[in-house]
Amino acid sequence: MIKGMKALSFVLTSIMACHAHADIVISGTRIIYPEKAKDVVVNLENRGSHPLLVQSWLDDGRDTTDPQELKLPFVITPPVTRVEAQKGQSIRITSLGQSLPKDRESLFWFNVLEVPPKAKNNGDQNMLQLAFRTRIKLFFRPTGLKGSPDESAKHLIWSQKKVANDVVLVAKNDSAYNVSIASASLTVNGKKYEVESSSVKPFSSETMKVKGLTGISNGKVNYASINDFGGMQEQEAALN
Repeated sequence: MIKGMKALSFVLTSIMACHAHADIVISGTRIIYPEKAKDVVVNLENRGSHPLLVQSWLDDGRDTTDPQELKLPFVITPPVTRVEAQKGQSIRITSLGQSLPKDRESLFWFNVLEVPPKAKNNGDQNMLQLAFRTRIKLFFRPTGLKGSPDESAKHLIWSQKKVANDVVLVAKNDSAYNVSIASASLTVNGKKYEVESSSVKPFSSETMKVKGLTGISNGKVNYASINDFGGMQEQEAALN
């Protein structure tokens, strides 16, 4: 039943009126799955005025691949459900016990697709119906990892280099945790430059373009990392 999600993600009936926002709300902005947990529960809420058909699945970053082809080490229950207006639904994610790295977090993505009820035929009135998809991160966290997610975010190592005509920052993460960066900027000689921020996986580096800066210069990096609860933590670092 999940097969063909890509076709459902944008449903066009005709043109003119549209339902312009998602009604299904997920209870958090990320999911932490501790290794020893039997399962984790994600709560959904339908804040709209109509019942909705909801489909849930996981991916490993390949968000355009048919979920049935991914063979992920989790099962979701129920994968398809009806959520009444102003009501909630719990989705259970259960590990299948397959082998995952023990020395670092593994990153997956939790997807929710809401399909609105079929619009009634209103004669000549044109209608646009959208199926909304929400996608948040799921971190599978092995037991016994050194350090903590918050400390990992503080201890990113930043440097800069020139790539073609662009100046980029390189964020190096020497920890076992994923570091999610919501925003970043580089201040040089009192002027702030926006950085195209992204997350940094464990034991890896990520390159981020500095907008508007054309030459290498000393400066400081300000960035906001996202903690396990979805809150923002402001950080500051010097360039190496």
